[in-house]
Amino acid sequence: MNEKQVGIVSYGVELPYHRLAVEEIVELWMNSPIDTIKKSQGVLERGVLDTDEDANTLAIAAAREAFRRVPDAGGVDALYYGTCTNPYDSRPSSTMVLEALGLPYRTKCCDLQFSMKSGMAALLNAYAMVKAGLASRALAIGADTINRHTAPGDLVEPYAGAGAGALVLGTDKVLATVDAMESYSSDLSDGFRVEGERYLRTGMLLGTAKNEVGIDAHMLGAAEALFKKTGYQPSDFKYAVFQQTTPGFVRHQAKLLGFTKSQYAPSIIADYVGDTGSASPLIGLSKVFDQACANDKIFLAGYGYGAGADVFVLTVTEEIENARAKVKTVDEHILRKRMVDYKQAMKMEFKYLRHDYPLNAYL
Repeated sequence: MNEKQVGIVSYGVELPYHRLAVEEIVELWMNSPIDTIKKSQGVLERGVLDTDEDANTLAIAAAREAFRRVPDAGGVDALYYGTCTNPYDSRPSSTMVLEALGLPYRTKCCDLQFSMKSGMAALLNAYAMVKAGLASRALAIGADTINRHTAPGDLVEPYAGAGAGALVLGTDKVLATVDAMESYSSDLSDGFRVEGERYLRTGMLLGTAKNEVGIDAHMLGAAEALFKKTGYQPSDFKYAVFQQTTPGFVRHQAKLLGFTKSQYAPSIIADYVGDTGSASPLIGLSKVFDQACANDKIFLAGYGYGAGADVFVLTVTEEIENARAKVKTVDEHILRKRMVDYKQAMKMEFKYLRHDYPLNAYL
């Protein structure tokens, strides 16, 4: 059994370069008040995938950044890749990521499809592998393309983004230790995508009733179990990172669990990139790492439709200083962008009816 404390050794993110202003969507569909989107939910833009981007390309880029951030962040011998928008229905993507990263073929790897909590599931499995001594370093990736899998005119279209977050876990030179975790799961059809369908749907009406039985109940269940187990209270944490469907959702969850704006605001990324699905807690955590100091405690929470909630306690170490200034910050990723209009976004994300993979210049 590994006696050293397991923690995060490095981190990386990737976000789409192209962005779409929410006004572009509302002006066409006129199905939501612009104030609801921009003020109540706090979303100004969403990410737009390029024609050659998918969850896998984002995942690979995020992992490569994690490897560049810390020179000795390699040596990975386990890889867990979480996504609910895999480009393939019945082909693994973790093996593609493995080869693209140049990892050894003996690397233990697998895909994890666990709704939008897939990135947190990857983190949990990577932690367990290192904790059990079955891997010296483990790579956890969360990546999703919610935008490509949201139908034009859907009420959540203004919020649907894409992105990837990658964490390397190990026991040496950790920048944040993993101190505790808890889960709370139950079966619920508050969001799903069935076989053969491209677009995500919900089995419930949008609104507070859906949230009360979904994200609210599961976040409360996981957080209360964690606080009871560890003795921590919200006031013990410097930062709180939540699943980011929208900034409005984060604000609601923070209030529900007893966290303040000063604790959750530093992690917000959904205002300019939208909902990044399985990646959102990992990207939000990365943004906190860009500014955190040694001994800061972080509350990390993720939620997925029909998958429940995971919550973690992390403590930042002095190694955090060595992990910065080597690559772009999350804020720099957000600011690096090119705005497109709605027509361009629909073309780039293949929302017009056509073959997904052209065989020649015509079809």
